[in-house]
Amino acid sequence: MLKKLNIKLLVLAFCALTIKVSAQEVTSRLQGMADIPISGTTINMTYDPKGGPLENIKEIKGYAYVFNDYRWEIEDLKMKKNGAVYSADFTVPKNCAFMAFKFYGNTENGLVTDTNQDKGYMLVAFKEPKVKMPGADLAWATFRNKNFNGEFNGYFKDFSIDGDATEYWLKKEVQDHPDRFPEFFDTYIKILKKQKPEKFEEIAPKVLTQFSKNTKGMPEEVFVKLRNIYLFDLKDQKKADSLETVIEKQFPNGAYLRFNAYQKINKIADAAEKYKAANQFLTDFPYSKEVPASQNYLYDNIVKIKFSYYFETKDYKSILALIPTMNFASINDGYHQYISKALYLKSVDPAVIETMAVPMIKEMKAKVNDLSYMQGIYWSPNQATENAKNQLNNELVIQIRMFDMLKKYPEVLETFDALPLEKRYEKASINDIHVRALESLNKPIIEVLKNAARRNTLSEGMTAKLKEAYLKEGKKESDFPAYLEQLKKENKSEEKIALIDIAAPAIKVQGTDGKTKQLDLNSGKIIVIDFWATWCGPCKKAFPAMQQLVTSFKEDQQVEVYFISTQENHEGYKKAAVAYLKEKGLKIDTYFDLAKKGGSTNNESFSKYAAIFKSSGIPRKVVIKNGKIRFTSEGYSGNPGQLVDELTGVINALKNE
Repeated sequence: MLKKLNIKLLVLAFCALTIKVSAQEVTSRLQGMADIPISGTTINMTYDPKGGPLENIKEIKGYAYVFNDYRWEIEDLKMKKNGAVYSADFTVPKNCAFMAFKFYGNTENGLVTDTNQDKGYMLVAFKEPKVKMPGADLAWATFRNKNFNGEFNGYFKDFSIDGDATEYWLKKEVQDHPDRFPEFFDTYIKILKKQKPEKFEEIAPKVLTQFSKNTKGMPEEVFVKLRNIYLFDLKDQKKADSLETVIEKQFPNGAYLRFNAYQKINKIADAAEKYKAANQFLTDFPYSKEVPASQNYLYDNIVKIKFSYYFETKDYKSILALIPTMNFASINDGYHQYISKALYLKSVDPAVIETMAVPMIKEMKAKVNDLSYMQGIYWSPNQATENAKNQLNNELVIQIRMFDMLKKYPEVLETFDALPLEKRYEKASINDIHVRALESLNKPIIEVLKNAARRNTLSEGMTAKLKEAYLKEGKKESDFPAYLEQLKKENKSEEKIALIDIAAPAIKVQGTDGKTKQLDLNSGKIIVIDFWATWCGPCKKAFPAMQQLVTSFKEDQQVEVYFISTQENHEGYKKAAVAYLKEKGLKIDTYFDLAKKGGSTNNESFSKYAAIFKSSGIPRKVVIKNGKIRFTSEGYSGNPGQLVDELTGVINALKNE
């Protein structure tokens, strides 16, 4: 078709540009990548993490971005650990033209990935030796171009081919497979706009006009892409409207009108009207196999609109009828946004919440592998399932809190058993519930106490119970601290303190006596600062742990701890802060951040630190020495032992410098 159209690509001359697509670019970490992978065959590779970013990670997984029949997909690698290395097998899909592998591992500090030092683990697929699959050059051109990198979850960080090379490979794709041009003409237009912006408005309309002469019988998405290019890239409203008329006439039940109808629903503010419109949407555009996968989220959101309406109108019976029709992601959203929130705010009787929460959890367990979190190529199937399991575990914790509120202790223990072992002892508050349930049912608690100690997630009450049990065995009270430390070490790997080195902005505060002072950040002492506010729940929950820290270093002349109230703007916040500390029996002094000139919020000093960390979240711990920020953390995990140990470790590390 394109030979007839005679569309010329704007390509700069290349001087002996040769890019051989083979295993030459692959380092020793991934062996076995075939020089000529044939579609439909299995590639047997070996991944050795040694020397790379995943070297010390326990479990490594991998997936591939696949250009399959001119569509990007994402598929998992079959990974199996063999000693220090992994076998990584991948069956090349029948119509696959290109694949790029990525390896990853989950850590406490987030996801760590390996893409071959930013060069990529990439292969072009062949139909037969010397004959590349259709789409190979197009995929090679776009996957490594910075303008498309965001579509692949930032596979590359700094490395990408330049626009000239992209044009070169795109030109080859057009020349070799002109019949497939309708499937990627929008990519051509995007590259043309980036490469030749000064000529884009002149050349693009000519290309599109010629192309449009041969669109009869083409699928709806071709017309939608054309309309969007005219509207958003060329700002040609008249031509865009003309194409919209064509779309409405030829595809009355298609994706374009479906999306427009959904958008109108989102603009409705009244809940009852929105619910009515959602039902009308389902009548006008019933879900069927004709709905493209890219629009499944529309129906998920329609279900959420109905769930929200039923919950707000207290039509709980309709919610129960709706739950079996929902996928995992939709149920989880409903649980998180309504069930969890209602329990936290105590806006609905927990007994009423239970009637919905129990069947929702049951349905989530049954659908945890339904891949409803897969949207586009953001997550691979394994990652989508991992996310679903993590979400389920989070909701099980909420379920435990609910059963505790209802004093249904057998259900508390049953829900604990549904959690994986590594999730059962993450939070001190949940461990408290676990112990309370066991005690109420006259069951032993010592193993729970020990396991919580091993994870360093004991509350003050649990620590007291563990100590009581220890003394009942005839042990000495003076030996208990060492016993507790030994339990912690059983489950603790040695971690190096991550210190930083950033100039610390000046801090000016006001004391409870009304006097203003500037903290001496260059005294040579180790200064621990806790930014907090009376309205901040996590700030106040962390105070018992911070009291332990203050008590531990009370006699240490090298350490100073300051509690600074910040981000307050209500009248009387100073009195409220002092009263709260007194009420809780906390023997700590607080200072108050100053208000900026003309401002009503006392955040003058904290705002400087928030700018550095790009977050105004509190509680915010900052450790300073010699005028430099050496450590910081935001939030509170709910585990006092972890907080005390973390800050103690930082202080000791700074002492030993």
